[in-house]
Amino acid sequence: MSQQSPERESTTADGPSLAQLEALIAVTDHGSHTAAADVLRISQPSLSRRIRSLEGTLGARLLVPVGRRMELTETGRGVVAAGRRALSEMGSIQALVGASRALTSGSLRVGGLPSLVATELPAHLGRFHLAHPGVRIEVSTVEDAEELVEAVRVGRLDAAVGVIDRVPADLAAIPLPAQEFAAVLPASARPDAADAPLTRADIRERTVVSLPRGTSMRQLADEALRGLDASPAHRITTTQRDSLVPFAVAVQGLTIVPAALARTAPAYGGRVVPLPAPVRRAIGIVHRRDALPNPALQGFLTLMQSADPA
Repeated sequence: MSQQSPERESTTADGPSLAQLEALIAVTDHGSHTAAADVLRISQPSLSRRIRSLEGTLGARLLVPVGRRMELTETGRGVVAAGRRALSEMGSIQALVGASRALTSGSLRVGGLPSLVATELPAHLGRFHLAHPGVRIEVSTVEDAEELVEAVRVGRLDAAVGVIDRVPADLAAIPLPAQEFAAVLPASARPDAADAPLTRADIRERTVVSLPRGTSMRQLADEALRGLDASPAHRITTTQRDSLVPFAVAVQGLTIVPAALARTAPAYGGRVVPLPAPVRRAIGIVHRRDALPNPALQGFLTLMQSADPA
């Protein structure tokens, strides 16, 4: 008798497998079979078979193509919600049996606000990956604090780096060193290379480049300007954080951004200028208060708690 291929999924009354649920959730989170297969480290045909087997087991269509993306049916949305809970419970079981062994497999889904994912997260995830290279790491971004909280709360992210001045009571946060802000001016604004703090004269008649209202970066930038009792002549608003510095230099204006972004100014012909009074935002790693987090998340949180705060 020939042995059954491990790629085949059961379509009997045994119920859906965790691998099938993981495949469906991956397509939901990443928008396509190709991206999902890449994240799960399986072939695209294998992923497609898992989803077809899941639909056959349940007797219902779960995904339909809409343009170039796959969208969930109403039944699919319910299955994904239940599947997330099932995978979370399985993670707890794995934590019980695997807590005493080194992390050689598993997955860790981490995200956060775009500017923090770009500037704060790489060093921490780098340390974790070097210690546990067998753990699959997925990194994504969220647009604002509300989406960050929801992503962590429902389990779309295991942890996220964000602003932690108002963390909901059902979540927890590990503080990181506060993020410092600085101003960027075109280098021609100070041809003598003076490194004195930003002044009202630096702002007068200039265009400020900022994020839209409602973002913490915009709020802190506006507070810094009000502290100088200064109003810029014009404003350019962009949703692209990475474009703040090059736009400000290109229009001979200014921007106020995290110091890590400000340090890119010389590459665009700009100059980093300190603020007259420190401007900071409290940031940290937000996570659920799970009694039994999955081993990869527990390892990451342990690493974060032992990180040098300097």
